[in-house]
Amino acid sequence: MPDIPVWNKCNNKCLMCANTAGFSLNTPGDYGLLKQAYRLEKYLRGAGAYRKNARTAGAWNLTGGEPTLNPDFLKAINYFRRRLEGEELTLLSNGRRFSDPDFAAAFAAAARPPFTLAVSIHGPTAAAHDAVAGVKGAFKETLLGLKNLLALQAAPLIEIRVILHRLNYRRLGATLGFIKRLMRGRRYRVVVMHYEAEGSGVKNRKKLEVRLSATAKRVNACKSSLAGFGEARLYHFPRCLLLPALRRLAIVSLPPEDRAYPPACSGCRDREVCVGLMKPYLRRYGAAELKPLPLKD
Repeated sequence: MPDIPVWNKCNNKCLMCANTAGFSLNTPGDYGLLKQAYRLEKYLRGAGAYRKNARTAGAWNLTGGEPTLNPDFLKAINYFRRRLEGEELTLLSNGRRFSDPDFAAAFAAAARPPFTLAVSIHGPTAAAHDAVAGVKGAFKETLLGLKNLLALQAAPLIEIRVILHRLNYRRLGATLGFIKRLMRGRRYRVVVMHYEAEGSGVKNRKKLEVRLSATAKRVNACKSSLAGFGEARLYHFPRCLLLPALRRLAIVSLPPEDRAYPPACSGCRDREVCVGLMKPYLRRYGAAELKPLPLKD
């Protein structure tokens, strides 16, 4: 299902944000409720309207910028939930606006299931998280937002995302431990992914750049910790870089136009269920890290 940009501004300055600098310069009026409804109705008639992930099955992704900053945000959530009744909706947010308990309660009332709120945590401490988010105090507000939502009986499913890059991948074990303590006793999902080199991720390449083999090695080292989550997923990792016990967690999360399968993948037994390589990653590093899984062990 497509990515639906709900707002083009953000109150974080994440180093690995996939948006280009020009995205934030778009006209805010293009993201009001009437324009949102116009684009969705156009898409439902088969006339396009969305550019990213339009041919990918799965949830409808409500993205930004930071969607919660849209003055029409709560109205938009009510509209999408009503118009796409029964469809899985996923909101990608930094979670900070939910530090307002009234706003959190209004959102939870509108975000009727099936609905997932995906929030990123960049490290186990305020210093680690805020260094990536680019705003001092972001960690505190994000945690307060999560706590406000978790206190509500009607809260949607919460997905905690950990986006790995050079600044934080070595702390993955500590970050996963922190998430377990934070979410103890709650139903939630954890997603660990390698960052995408797009937008700010390209601009900040010198700070962020790390090979998939390095982040996958750290993921493999956290096998026991990942097994302790009720639900865990891995995004953007070729299955051949993961331990056998973790391969079942690897999800094909990228649309066909964003992933590539170099010649080395042709003889791999998991070719049809593997994400392959992100195209920008293949162009920069090639495919030497891949070790195709044999048809028979």
